[in-house]
Amino acid sequence: MKETRIFAAPVEAREGQDGAATIAGYASVFNSEYEVAGMFTESVDPRAFNKTLKERDQLAVVWSHDADRVLGTVRSNTARFEADEHGLRYEADLDLLDPDGISAWRKITTGKVDRSSFSFEVVKDKWEDRDGGLPHRQLVEVKLWEASPVLWPASSATEVDVKRAVTSYAEYRGASPDAESIEQVRKATTPEPEVEPPQALDATQGEPEPRLYPRL
Repeated sequence: MKETRIFAAPVEAREGQDGAATIAGYASVFNSEYEVAGMFTESVDPRAFNKTLKERDQLAVVWSHDADRVLGTVRSNTARFEADEHGLRYEADLDLLDPDGISAWRKITTGKVDRSSFSFEVVKDKWEDRDGGLPHRQLVEVKLWEASPVLWPASSATEVDVKRAVTSYAEYRGASPDAESIEQVRKATTPEPEVEPPQALDATQGEPEPRLYPRL
Protein backbone atom coordinates (compact mmCIF):
# COMPACT_ATOMS: atom_id res chain seq x y z
CA MET A 1 0.00 0.00 0.00
CA LYS A 2 1.31 3.42 -0.94
CA GLU A 3 2.48 6.08 1.47
CA THR A 4 3.35 9.68 0.66
CA ARG A 5 5.77 12.20 2.10
CA ILE A 6 6.14 15.89 1.26
CA PHE A 7 9.48 17.67 1.55
CA ALA A 8 10.40 21.32 1.77
CA ALA A 9 12.89 20.93 -1.08
CA PRO A 10 11.83 23.26 -3.92
CA VAL A 11 10.80 22.33 -7.43
CA GLU A 12 11.99 24.63 -10.19
CA ALA A 13 11.15 25.21 -13.84
CA ARG A 14 13.50 26.06 -16.69
CA GLU A 15 13.36 26.38 -20.45
CA GLY A 16 15.93 24.43 -22.41
CA GLN A 17 17.81 25.57 -25.51
CA ASP A 18 15.46 23.58 -27.73
CA GLY A 19 12.45 25.29 -26.21
CA ALA A 20 11.55 22.34 -23.97
CA ALA A 21 9.96 23.20 -20.66
CA THR A 22 11.46 21.14 -17.83
CA ILE A 23 10.70 20.96 -14.14
CA ALA A 24 13.11 19.52 -11.59
CA GLY A 25 13.20 19.03 -7.86
CA TYR A 26 14.00 16.73 -4.95
CA ALA A 27 11.17 14.38 -4.07
CA SER A 28 13.05 13.21 -0.98
CA VAL A 29 15.93 14.52 1.11
CA PHE A 30 18.26 12.02 2.74
CA ASN A 31 18.99 11.88 6.48
CA SER A 32 16.64 14.79 7.18
CA GLU A 33 14.43 13.96 10.15
CA TYR A 34 10.80 15.03 10.13
CA GLU A 35 7.86 14.32 12.41
CA VAL A 36 4.94 12.23 11.19
CA ALA A 37 1.50 12.85 12.71
CA GLY A 38 3.07 13.72 16.06
CA MET A 39 3.67 10.00 16.67
CA PHE A 40 7.20 9.31 15.42
CA THR A 41 10.09 10.86 13.56
CA GLU A 42 11.33 9.54 10.23
CA SER A 43 14.24 9.82 7.83
CA VAL A 44 15.21 8.32 4.48
CA ASP A 45 18.39 6.29 4.12
CA PRO A 46 20.62 7.39 1.18
CA ARG A 47 20.42 3.85 -0.24
CA ALA A 48 16.64 3.53 0.07
CA PHE A 49 16.00 4.06 -3.67
CA ASN A 50 18.96 2.16 -5.15
CA LYS A 51 17.12 -1.06 -5.97
CA THR A 52 13.86 0.47 -7.16
CA LEU A 53 15.66 2.85 -9.54
CA LYS A 54 17.49 -0.09 -11.12
CA GLU A 55 14.50 -2.39 -11.46
CA ARG A 56 11.49 -0.17 -12.19
CA ASP A 57 10.90 1.66 -15.47
CA GLN A 58 7.26 2.50 -14.71
CA LEU A 59 8.21 5.56 -12.69
CA ALA A 60 6.39 8.78 -13.39
CA VAL A 61 6.16 12.45 -12.48
CA VAL A 62 2.53 13.40 -11.91
CA TRP A 63 0.73 16.48 -10.65
CA SER A 64 -0.01 16.34 -6.89
CA HIS A 65 -0.16 12.53 -6.80
CA ASP A 66 -2.96 12.41 -9.37
CA ALA A 67 -2.29 9.50 -11.75
CA ASP A 68 -4.70 11.05 -14.27
CA ARG A 69 -2.43 14.10 -14.62
CA VAL A 70 0.83 12.62 -15.91
CA LEU A 71 3.65 15.09 -16.58
CA GLY A 72 6.35 12.64 -17.63
CA THR A 73 7.38 8.98 -17.49
CA VAL A 74 10.68 7.13 -17.50
CA ARG A 75 9.41 4.69 -20.13
CA SER A 76 8.68 7.53 -22.60
CA ASN A 77 12.02 9.25 -21.85
CA THR A 78 10.16 12.33 -20.60
CA ALA A 79 11.11 11.84 -16.94
CA ARG A 80 14.34 11.05 -15.11
CA PHE A 81 15.15 10.00 -11.55
CA GLU A 82 18.51 9.98 -9.79
CA ALA A 83 19.68 9.51 -6.20
CA ASP A 84 22.58 11.83 -5.42
CA GLU A 85 24.29 12.89 -2.19
CA HIS A 86 21.40 15.19 -1.27
CA GLY A 87 18.30 13.15 -2.07
CA LEU A 88 16.08 11.74 -4.80
CA ARG A 89 16.13 14.16 -7.72
CA TYR A 90 13.58 14.06 -10.52
CA GLU A 91 13.04 15.89 -13.81
CA ALA A 92 10.13 15.96 -16.25
CA ASP A 93 9.92 17.42 -19.77
CA LEU A 94 6.51 19.04 -19.99
CA ASP A 95 4.23 18.88 -22.99
CA LEU A 96 2.98 22.45 -23.35
CA LEU A 97 0.24 21.30 -25.72
CA ASP A 98 -1.19 19.28 -22.83
CA PRO A 99 -3.37 21.33 -20.43
CA ASP A 100 -1.75 19.58 -17.46
CA GLY A 101 1.72 20.41 -18.79
CA ILE A 102 1.03 24.10 -19.31
CA SER A 103 -0.83 24.31 -15.99
CA ALA A 104 2.13 22.79 -14.12
CA TRP A 105 4.55 25.10 -15.96
CA ARG A 106 2.58 28.22 -15.06
CA LYS A 107 2.02 27.27 -11.41
CA ILE A 108 5.69 26.48 -10.85
CA THR A 109 7.18 29.42 -12.77
CA THR A 110 4.91 31.85 -10.89
CA GLY A 111 5.79 30.32 -7.52
CA LYS A 112 2.31 29.10 -6.64
CA VAL A 113 3.58 25.55 -6.23
CA ASP A 114 7.14 25.08 -5.04
CA ARG A 115 7.44 21.82 -3.11
CA SER A 116 7.88 18.15 -3.97
CA SER A 117 6.63 14.81 -2.75
CA PHE A 118 6.89 11.12 -3.55
CA SER A 119 4.70 8.06 -3.12
CA PHE A 120 6.19 4.73 -2.17
CA GLU A 121 5.77 1.37 -0.51
CA VAL A 122 7.98 0.39 2.40
CA VAL A 123 10.10 -2.69 1.69
CA LYS A 124 12.30 -2.44 4.78
CA ASP A 125 12.39 -0.04 7.69
CA LYS A 126 14.28 0.19 10.97
CA TRP A 127 13.02 1.53 14.31
CA GLU A 128 14.88 3.10 17.19
CA ASP A 129 13.44 4.00 20.60
CA ARG A 130 14.83 7.24 21.95
CA ASP A 131 14.87 8.21 25.60
CA GLY A 132 12.59 11.14 26.30
CA GLY A 133 11.48 11.46 22.68
CA LEU A 134 9.41 9.96 19.91
CA PRO A 135 10.52 6.65 18.37
CA HIS A 136 12.42 7.06 15.12
CA ARG A 137 11.75 5.20 11.89
CA GLN A 138 14.33 4.99 9.11
CA LEU A 139 13.16 4.04 5.62
CA VAL A 140 15.88 1.61 4.59
CA GLU A 141 14.41 0.39 1.29
CA VAL A 142 11.31 1.58 -0.57
CA LYS A 143 9.49 0.79 -3.78
CA LEU A 144 9.07 4.10 -5.59
CA TRP A 145 5.91 4.91 -7.57
CA GLU A 146 6.06 8.55 -8.52
CA ALA A 147 7.24 12.05 -7.68
CA SER A 148 4.96 15.08 -7.64
CA PRO A 149 5.09 18.84 -7.43
CA VAL A 150 2.77 19.69 -4.53
CA LEU A 151 1.39 22.69 -2.69
CA TRP A 152 1.80 22.01 1.01
CA PRO A 153 5.33 22.59 2.40
CA ALA A 154 5.33 20.11 5.29
CA SER A 155 5.76 16.36 5.61
CA SER A 156 2.37 14.73 5.92
CA ALA A 157 0.86 11.30 6.27
CA THR A 158 -2.59 9.87 5.78
CA GLU A 159 -4.36 7.64 8.28
CA VAL A 160 -3.34 4.67 6.14
CA ASP A 161 0.32 5.73 6.32
CA VAL A 162 0.15 6.02 10.10
CA LYS A 163 -1.59 2.65 10.50
CA ARG A 164 1.09 0.92 8.47
CA ALA A 165 3.78 2.59 10.58
CA VAL A 166 2.05 1.50 13.81
CA THR A 167 1.90 -2.08 12.53
CA SER A 168 5.60 -1.97 11.66
CA TYR A 169 6.46 -0.55 15.07
CA ALA A 170 4.37 -3.23 16.79
CA GLU A 171 6.36 -5.92 14.96
CA TYR A 172 9.57 -4.24 16.13
CA ARG A 173 8.35 -4.25 19.74
CA GLY A 174 6.86 -7.74 19.54
CA ALA A 175 3.32 -6.48 20.21
CA SER A 176 -0.11 -7.09 18.72
CA PRO A 177 -0.50 -5.50 15.28
CA ASP A 178 -4.02 -4.33 16.25
CA ALA A 179 -2.83 -1.28 18.20
CA GLU A 180 -4.25 2.06 17.09
CA SER A 181 -1.25 4.20 18.00
CA ILE A 182 2.44 3.96 18.71
CA GLU A 183 1.76 5.10 22.28
CA GLN A 184 -0.50 2.09 22.79
CA VAL A 185 2.27 -0.18 21.56
CA ARG A 186 4.78 1.42 23.91
CA LYS A 187 2.47 1.10 26.91
CA ALA A 188 1.66 -2.52 26.09
CA THR A 189 5.30 -3.52 25.76
CA THR A 190 6.91 -1.44 28.52
CA PRO A 191 7.21 -3.46 31.73
CA GLU A 192 6.01 -1.93 34.97
CA PRO A 193 8.87 -0.82 37.22
CA GLU A 194 9.63 -3.32 39.96
CA VAL A 195 8.69 -2.15 43.45
CA GLU A 196 10.46 -3.61 46.44
CA PRO A 197 7.93 -5.15 48.89
CA PRO A 198 7.94 -3.83 52.46
CA GLN A 199 10.30 -5.65 54.77
CA ALA A 200 8.51 -8.29 56.85
CA LEU A 201 9.29 -8.77 60.54
CA ASP A 202 11.69 -11.57 61.26
CA ALA A 203 9.58 -14.16 63.11
CA THR A 204 12.73 -15.89 64.42
CA GLN A 205 13.58 -12.96 66.64
CA GLY A 206 10.95 -14.02 69.24
CA GLU A 207 9.80 -11.94 72.18
CA PRO A 208 12.26 -9.49 73.69
CA GLU A 209 13.93 -10.76 76.90
CA PRO A 210 12.52 -9.24 80.11
CA ARG A 211 14.68 -6.59 81.78
CA LEU A 212 15.78 -7.44 85.30
CA TYR A 213 15.90 -4.79 88.01
CA PRO A 214 17.86 -5.21 91.32
CA ARG A 215 15.78 -5.82 94.49
CA LEU A 216 15.83 -3.07 97.10
